[in-house]
Parts: sequence; structure tokens; C-alpha cells
Amino acid sequence: MSVPGSPSPEVAALASRKGFGRLEHTFLPRKEVDVPDKFRALFVVGSLAGVASLVTGGVLLGVFVAWWVAFYPLLISAMASAVLLESPNFRRRLGGRRLHLFEKGLLVDRGAGRLFAVRWDQAIHYQATVREVIDYKGTKTSVSNAHTSTLVAPDGAKVHVSDFFADFGTWAPLITEAIARAQVQQMWEAVRAGRRAGYGPFDLDATGITAKRKGTLPWSAVETIDVRGGFVVVRQREEPKAWALTKVKTVPNLLVFLTIASNLHGG
Repeated sequence: MSVPGSPSPEVAALASRKGFGRLEHTFLPRKEVDVPDKFRALFVVGSLAGVASLVTGGVLLGVFVAWWVAFYPLLISAMASAVLLESPNFRRRLGGRRLHLFEKGLLVDRGAGRLFAVRWDQAIHYQATVREVIDYKGTKTSVSNAHTSTLVAPDGAKVHVSDFFADFGTWAPLITEAIARAQVQQMWEAVRAGRRAGYGPFDLDATGITAKRKGTLPWSAVETIDVRGGFVVVRQREEPKAWALTKVKTVPNLLVFLTIASNLHGG
């Protein structure tokens, strides 16, 4: 869920120069524990004390018992240290990062004056979601999800927006849908006028869909184009195997691609 609040003066100034319009959503870094700022120092001290205790215990076990026994507390302390170093609760600079979604664009404040901004109508967006699933006796249970959105500006600048920011299940679709709203109509008109639209491994035009190393499949021969299990799947009529298969993360502006393809296939 996005949080209310005003962006920094630097963010507001850049958004104004870009013509982004009103601020609609702001997302904060994801925290393992929601620690208020006034208790942050206690959290840091307590965390360091806990890691130090594990290290001390491991060393003592190694000296007086056996080094293989010391392995476990030392491993846990190393893992805890790695988590702390990437925690917004532990590092104030990380906690100050913000993901701002405006009416007409996105702005990422990475701290220390590092800002990335791109308009929805100019953005190139790649997305990848990884789901870890346990399959036990035929019952599949999702245990973790990870997401990364990569956005590229017209000048080639790019930013990786990951589930470091809280609630990617909300902000990732918002980014995808905002880009589609800004780009679909213009691209649809261009394709209808005879232009070919390229989306990574696929090209779309009035005659059909073209895939690298596969050639062109006429729209009359296309059965479906959909997304399954992290792949974009193109199926040909009366063929059991997929005509083309490619990872979602390789197809830029996925929703725009699927919408234009659907319009051409159905038209």
C-alpha cells in the first residue's frame, strides 16, 4: 500500500520539469520489522549486540569444544550481518529511498541526490517475477516471491526497481498499467498506419507476428498469445506445441505488446 506524504524539494522540482502532474502513490522500502525512527538507535544497538553474542559464542565453542560445533553460530552471525547491512532499519540511507508514481511518470529517489525519472509515454519496462514453490505430494505451496522491474529512459538511463520497495504486488501492476494507458493508443494507430512494432523477440504488424528464428505467423493462423509460467506463449492453430516461447522478462512493455497483439489478432 502506498503512503501519504510530500516528496523532497529535489523530487518535486524534477517532477515539475518533466511535467509529471500530480503525485498518486509513494512506496517506502520494505522492512522486516516496522521500527519507528525514535527507536531506530535501540534496534541498531540490539542487533549489533545479538550478532556479537553469536560470534563470541561461536569462538568459545570452537576453543573449548570443537570448531565444527562453532560453525553454526558463526554461520548464523554471518547471515544476520548480511541481512542487517541491507536493512533500511539499520542503514538510514537505504531507509530514505522512495518510489514515486505520478500521473504521467515515475520517479525513483535512490538517496544522495540520485534521481531517476521517466514519463509513462516514453518508458521501456522489463519485468521479472520469481516464485518459489514447494510441491509436496501434488500440493503446490508458494513460499516466496521476488520481483524486479527495469525501466529505461529515452537517453538510455535505467533503474532496477525491486521488491526492496514494499508491496510490489501493488506498485508493479500500477507501473504496467500506467505505461499501457500512455502508449497503447499511439502504438495502435501507428500499426494500423503500416508501421511494424518491435517488442524484444517479437515484431507485430498488420500481417502477423514475427519471432526471431521462426519467421512470421499470419494472424489467421494464430490460436492464442498469452502468458503462462513466466513465459509468453504463441500457439499456432491445430499445432500441439507452442509456435514460439520466450521469457516474460525479455519482452518490453508486456501489457502494451499483449494489447496490440490482441487487437490485431481479433481484428
